[in-house]
Amino acid sequence: MMAHVLLTFEFRICISLTIPPMKITETNIQRANQRGIHELLLVAQEIPGVINLAGDQADIDAPEFFREAVAKAFDDESAATLPARGLMDLREAIAAKLRVENDIDAQPGSEILVAADTTPALFSVCQHLIQAGDEVIMLDPGFNYGTQIELFGAQPVRVPAYESNGFRVDPEDMRASINKQTKLIILNTPANPTGAVLDHAVLKDIAKIAFEHDLWVFSDEAYESIIFDGSKHTSIGSLNGMKDRTISIHSLSTSYAATGWDVGYVVAPKAVIDEMEILNEHMGTGATAVAQQVLLAAIRVRRELVPELLKEYEKHRAMVHRGLNAIEGVSCPLPASTFYAFPNFTKLGLTSWNLASYLLREHNVALFPGSIFGTKGEGFLRLNFAIDSARLKEAISLIKKGVGQLLHP
Repeated sequence: MMAHVLLTFEFRICISLTIPPMKITETNIQRANQRGIHELLLVAQEIPGVINLAGDQADIDAPEFFREAVAKAFDDESAATLPARGLMDLREAIAAKLRVENDIDAQPGSEILVAADTTPALFSVCQHLIQAGDEVIMLDPGFNYGTQIELFGAQPVRVPAYESNGFRVDPEDMRASINKQTKLIILNTPANPTGAVLDHAVLKDIAKIAFEHDLWVFSDEAYESIIFDGSKHTSIGSLNGMKDRTISIHSLSTSYAATGWDVGYVVAPKAVIDEMEILNEHMGTGATAVAQQVLLAAIRVRRELVPELLKEYEKHRAMVHRGLNAIEGVSCPLPASTFYAFPNFTKLGLTSWNLASYLLREHNVALFPGSIFGTKGEGFLRLNFAIDSARLKEAISLIKKGVGQLLHP
């Protein structure tokens, strides 16, 4: 028996020594992987006392009436059986909201799907619409949808948007970037990270381009409720004929400051929703029953909730605008929307990555490197001002100190 064990042991050693390790073929996942920013955020979590302005959700207290509405949502027993498209009561409430606020007439039974927020929704859209070799138009700087596009073997094509024009894209620049391989245009308005808002006239020109080239439009409208100074959000799907070629995504956590509740909804033609429903069933990309009840509660109280949130955001926006523009070498336009500022640090002569790393490691304040959002974001940093006002004020002081030490060592 002992001899048999030894023989087996020796045989296994021989196998391990003589057979080369299996070669792992490079995949789209490996090519799309961007670990750098995750590593920077991990460092931020490990440094005691860091003020984190790099996050992508609001870190402020929701009004009491919203918390009460959420508490009541937990007592609702109607979600024992959860349809793959989402609770019908919720989809009906979404349809009513879309008619009033977005000028879109969507059928709750066939053209609306509740999803676990923006990322899985875009994944499902890519699964449905694009193939290897296709090209997808996106803005630069703009939210980095490119990673998901590359997962499917498609190529992101970045169209520049310039600070001198408030980071609003020129439709003619978009037109010049389109060829026979182009399949999809991705829009994000109001925009992360720049706060740019594409008005009706610009969206009308983009819609014309989509018709001319028979393109789909993916419209990320996660920040639709966070617009300042009386500006109005326009959904491109509301424009004449665009409903049939537009897939729009809306978010609970960003629009209503429901931090931690990863839930949103998709509005799209029936054929697209049908396929997304299949993915929901097989991949578990739908939202939980409780999260859907929270979204329903938010929609019901949104007319009271949104103005309260905007008042808070406007105070923080003014603090950031005033504070950053008082720093030598820094310029910060007043954000037109969202809870982000996108200040310009190019006069310091550092890459946005090196500057973000320096401010984090040397001055305990975390900001997001602008280069993550495209080459046109180089030299900028994204700052989330939806945090406690005292900590925001302290963060601005830390940034001022850090920049001062760079300019006057």
